[in-house]
Amino acid sequence: MMGRGRGGTGTAMGLGALVVAVLGCVVLAGCSKATVQTQPTEPESFADQIAAAIQEAEAGGAGDTQLAILRKAQSEGELSLEDARAAARAAVECINDAGSFAFYSEHTGRSGLVIPEYSWSVDTSEQEAIGNACDQREAFWVNMVYQAQPSSVELTEGYREQQTPILRSCLERNGYTVDPDASTNDLIAQALLVDSETSSAVDCITEAGIE
Repeated sequence: MMGRGRGGTGTAMGLGALVVAVLGCVVLAGCSKATVQTQPTEPESFADQIAAAIQEAEAGGAGDTQLAILRKAQSEGELSLEDARAAARAAVECINDAGSFAFYSEHTGRSGLVIPEYSWSVDTSEQEAIGNACDQREAFWVNMVYQAQPSSVELTEGYREQQTPILRSCLERNGYTVDPDASTNDLIAQALLVDSETSSAVDCITEAGIE
């Protein structure tokens, strides 16, 4: 079985217990409907994000390669998909070199954001410890920055805006009054409330394809 990692998602596998590493809920990949963010927040600049991540990574045991990727992103103003992939693959190599088992994969959200993922065995406490240590050393903060950076969030929010007419139509078709001036976040909040009140009988979030 594939278990839940730090922010990860899980699906059944025939290879024993596995953890999949991907910071799922930063940009809604792998989040339940109950955790979809609906309240607007003041955007954090990439400069602030990356500075905080580097500070946390240095204190948290990140390896030199992960720190180099973060500092490169700080210099370039964005963390690239290729560098996110490189960090994920480095974590896989670290786990396999330590005698455990891991593999790399990718997930492309409906917004088009490509998310590097990697999974590792947790059949024993030793395997779990190996995976966690390699994740922390090679990729954790890179994953976080890649998915939380403004360009990634903009892509996700743009997709949600695109799906707004479907969300509105679904609510109205099911007999709910919708404020004509409602924002996308307002509509998502209303749709989540309706979903809860109807025990998912009216599930406009899924109909609109919002992750």
